[in-house]
Amino acid sequence: MQREKIPEANPPKFDNLFKFWISFFKSIPKLPVVGSFSLGILRILASAVWPIFLYRSLKQIGIASDTAILFNIMVVLFMLLLAAVSHHFQSRINIAVLSEFTVELSSRIWKKMNALDWLTFHGKNRVYYFDMLLIETWRVRNGLVAILESIVVNALIAGILSIFIGFVSLPLFFVCLAGLVIMGSAHILATVQTRPFMKQFHEAWRVQHHWIAKCVDQFDLLKMDRAYAESFDAHQTKTGEFVAVNSQLLLTQARWRNINQFVANMVRVAVFIIGIYWVKVGFIGLDALLLTLLIVSIVQGNISQVTGGMGNIMEAQESLKTISLFLGLKEEKVPDPDSFTEFPAITKISIRDLSYGYQDTWVVEHVDLDLHAGNIYLWRGANGSGKTTVAHILMGLIEPGQGRLEINDQPADWVTLKSLRNRFAYLNQDSPIFMGDIKENALFGHPEPQLAWESLQTSWLYRLLPGLHQEGGRRVGERGEGLSGGESKRIAFIRELLRSSEILILDEPLNHLDEYVIQEIEREIVNIKAEAIVIIISHQSGFERVADEIRDF
Repeated sequence: MQREKIPEANPPKFDNLFKFWISFFKSIPKLPVVGSFSLGILRILASAVWPIFLYRSLKQIGIASDTAILFNIMVVLFMLLLAAVSHHFQSRINIAVLSEFTVELSSRIWKKMNALDWLTFHGKNRVYYFDMLLIETWRVRNGLVAILESIVVNALIAGILSIFIGFVSLPLFFVCLAGLVIMGSAHILATVQTRPFMKQFHEAWRVQHHWIAKCVDQFDLLKMDRAYAESFDAHQTKTGEFVAVNSQLLLTQARWRNINQFVANMVRVAVFIIGIYWVKVGFIGLDALLLTLLIVSIVQGNISQVTGGMGNIMEAQESLKTISLFLGLKEEKVPDPDSFTEFPAITKISIRDLSYGYQDTWVVEHVDLDLHAGNIYLWRGANGSGKTTVAHILMGLIEPGQGRLEINDQPADWVTLKSLRNRFAYLNQDSPIFMGDIKENALFGHPEPQLAWESLQTSWLYRLLPGLHQEGGRRVGERGEGLSGGESKRIAFIRELLRSSEILILDEPLNHLDEYVIQEIEREIVNIKAEAIVIIISHQSGFERVADEIRDF
């Protein structure tokens, strides 16, 4: 699977709510749209027709036969069932459409994340990407559900039922209309007034999420009786702040929920009192009043669905803006990989006048390098002297501020290194290990994993697998939890050396390793260099005797 350039030529615009919804509906296959629309119409019709038959039943009591009245009641029950069934199947269609959309959006975010410039990616943390892939995507999905199922359909049902009251009793219609306007306004006002507190809660949730991750990272230090009280106090403070924001949100929601309930009860009481009075003076019939009260309660339920959906749409809009900002993050410039498929084997890399700095500080200044296949280069120097930065530049992870590059004595662009990365091996200081088993970690990214695992059994690398777990099935936790530093380094070493590489960069390869493994690596690295450029970055002694060139930074 090739990397895709993200965003595409015509990406969805997330900064405009109306345009985004329009583009979404245009992207849905026509058949599901027709199916969902048809079921929505059927649901609306069924919800609007049953009061007619119920009204007829009330009018026919004492006049028509029991069979006729029973027929009308059976029609009412059938219409209610039809509305429920239509809603169910409409939900199934909508969920299928939204599932496909959600997967596509999540895939788009994932591709964008992996297309980011190396420094841009590391400028964020895992909580940020977790929120983007899960929370923001899910809120957009909820907003789409609100549009497809809540707002349009429930608003139409509420409107049609309200109009039906006019056929039952025009005076009651105007009374109910005034009441429904009041209730609807209260619901909308509640949604608008509660929204800022919801936004504050979402932000506080993110802060708390960061804090919990920090607490987990402090575990080993706390076990050493370091700053336990301080960490606990900080946890109490952070949690207290989070709970305070959550409490403020809950209190606001409860206040407006009580206000809405009070307004709804007042409307019901007002309609009931006015209706009873009109019944007593003979202005309307009792059956009209009873049916009106029933319909008003149903309309109220539909209105609450509409306002709840509006809240979901507001959340979706905020998430779309967040996703839009994310999709605007800087990507690395990678040329067409097909243009480098026939790139000749790398036998020499020359760099002249290389300089690179972070912000206003130069880390590397005016460095010249000549690297030849078949040689081992040992880079030494104090922390921060630029050794790892130069390695990152060679790997194409970052581009230098200035410098000239030649590959095989031919001028080359720095972007070229990005397209050749699959030919490089890089063992960095962190030894990236992910959640899974040892075998999965060791073979990750290998083009022929099963063949690689079989060849590993007869290779010297097999001896680097953690003892008693050489079948590779041992599970490890997040970031290599459950493995020692040496075991993590060994697995990462196996992963890099199982691949045929033209450049091998080992950044502090001896960290966490015992003497046996160090001797194995020193002995075998001489064999590895035959067809590769080998660069070793190390503070520790031992590689001087195998190095062809030593450079002090």
